[in-house]
Amino acid sequence: MISTEVLKEFRLFQGFSDSELVKVAEICHERSIESGKVLFKQGNKASKLHLCRSGVVDIVVWLNQPHGIEVTVHKVRPGEVLGWSSLVEPYIYTASAKCKENANIIYNDASDLIDLFKQNPHIGYVFMRNLSTVISSRLTEYMHKFGVELAISINKEW
Repeated sequence: MISTEVLKEFRLFQGFSDSELVKVAEICHERSIESGKVLFKQGNKASKLHLCRSGVVDIVVWLNQPHGIEVTVHKVRPGEVLGWSSLVEPYIYTASAKCKENANIIYNDASDLIDLFKQNPHIGYVFMRNLSTVISSRLTEYMHKFGVELAISINKEW
């Protein structure tokens, strides 16, 4: 089991009481991922939420149009979440996650989290409120990165 002190390092758990963190910690697992390994792939069924405890993980989006390119839209660093698609319908990863360097990852099965939220609505509310902040900031970052890629693409064509 992951300690509640470790979970407190993640902004995702801001606003949780110690007793609520204990309930979350009971369903957490941890594993090490080697540099270069893919944690999950864009388009696959999303079933796990991941938390980066150490290392760096690139979030990469494959763009078929106009030139079939990969765009690194975010670098996940310690204290950040990835794989949020596992908690948002249609439960399909919207990007891939590739370890840029060796990483320690805490993960939860999304079904365990959803069960916890049903049994403890306050936990679910605070968690999803915090997660929506992450999603909003990532979408803003994605739009910026895609804008840069589009500008580069247009300049290459001229």
